[in-house]
Amino acid sequence: MTHPFLETAKAALLQRLESENFEKSVSLRIKDVGNLVIFGQGVEVSDARADCAIMADQESFEKILAGTLNPMKAALFGKLKIAGDAKTAMKFGAMFG
Repeated sequence: MTHPFLETAKAALLQRLESENFEKSVSLRIKDVGNLVIFGQGVEVSDARADCAIMADQESFEKILAGTLNPMKAALFGKLKIAGDAKTAMKFGAMFG
């Protein structure tokens, strides 16, 4: 069964992606919850590999989605960890702040 936060986050991301189009993929790895993969204008609950992986706990992702935590600041303060293509991570972060 899918964790309820994944469905909430998926809906919020789909709304933000309406005006975006990712050429590469981003994996959001939410500690103790699960993974979401963003590609183009789509989001799926998936463990698939992506060009960039962004890892954090649920609380940090909730704050990012709510607009109360800037992803770039979160990365600087160690609340987010990034692996893979940093340029793609920056494009993802730009959607939120």
